[in-house]
Amino acid sequence: MEELLNFKPEVGIKVSLFISEPKHAGVISQQEAEDLGAKLFTYTYGSEAIGEQTTWYWAVNSEDDTILLARYTYFGPPTGIAAYDMLALLCKNKSVQDATHMTYKGLERFLRDNPSTPALAPSDNYVISLALDSVLEASKDYYGVALGREDLTLPCKDTPMSLSTIKRSIKLHNIQTLQALKQYTKAGTTDTRCHETLETLLLDNKKVIEVKKETTADVPDIPFREMDNKQRIIAVNKVVDVSVREFLVMDGGDVEILDVKENGENLDIYIRYLGACNGCASSSTGTL
Repeated sequence: MEELLNFKPEVGIKVSLFISEPKHAGVISQQEAEDLGAKLFTYTYGSEAIGEQTTWYWAVNSEDDTILLARYTYFGPPTGIAAYDMLALLCKNKSVQDATHMTYKGLERFLRDNPSTPALAPSDNYVISLALDSVLEASKDYYGVALGREDLTLPCKDTPMSLSTIKRSIKLHNIQTLQALKQYTKAGTTDTRCHETLETLLLDNKKVIEVKKETTADVPDIPFREMDNKQRIIAVNKVVDVSVREFLVMDGGDVEILDVKENGENLDIYIRYLGACNGCASSSTGTL
């Protein structure tokens, strides 16, 4: 508590407000959940010994698994409050499954004051990763998913992230160095004994990337109209990846590029909406 009281904001206005005035911190009582016609679900992620502990409280509609209310208790650095408070807000009225579709880039952008300025210092990026991982682990517990060996293995004593989650983070953020890995996962920050394991994971990922480069066709540096159809589809997919896919996935949907056809002076792009996007308003109006 003393750490929170003495915290001097070196972040944006939005993050500072979340830290000083969190709207969703606290617990949900059994009675409060029952009053909402919901069941109470709780899950604790991490531990105080690690320096990161969060307990999620969800009031869940048992008929469709919708999170009607989300709160949390938290032990960790102050910037984590902003990540968890925003995440609690975003979880509300989503199904437990859809809550796991929220992305790092999406959550980080929600915390920004303006689109061009990162919400957090690089050394604090990991709090977003941990917040998202806590929801993923909570959902597994909610659905009773059997955990594999890598899911149960914690290679470092300074992060609650499992071996499988660290490997996924390396791939997601294209992490090349141990320093960058610390920033996104906290792994190896104080526990130097796991550095060898982490370096091996980084090397394995580099090998996978090299193989992928050799087998994946690159988009040639030529005008779009001069590309063949396969190249056009790859080019469109790259634009979608950068601009909109993360937000579709965060809402439980996605989009597949089916074809690109010439139509006189125009080029028509045929797509198929997937997941929650299938049947939504955008799928009939073509707002993409």
